[in-house]
Amino acid sequence: MSSRLVALTARRAALQAECALQRDDAALAYGDIEQGAAKVDRVVAGVRRLAPVLLVGGAVALLAIGPARALSLVRRGLAVGLYAREARRLLR
Repeated sequence: MSSRLVALTARRAALQAECALQRDDAALAYGDIEQGAAKVDRVVAGVRRLAPVLLVGGAVALLAIGPARALSLVRRGLAVGLYAREARRLLR
């Protein structure tokens, strides 16, 4: 074998080993992402199952406290939400 062929063969083996390491690293990273996404999927599925119950509960609560008080609570909630969003934006 010529020295050039030996060098190219060694280079190819080194590149294949590097690719294998990168594939393993990517698999680990994607595994972590997949676990996080699975948790989010479970939460979304739970919320979807509870959505009708939450809707009925919200309607009952609205009827129980009255429309004027409900609007007052919504107005306060929106104000607090806006302040919280601005605070988070400033803290980033």
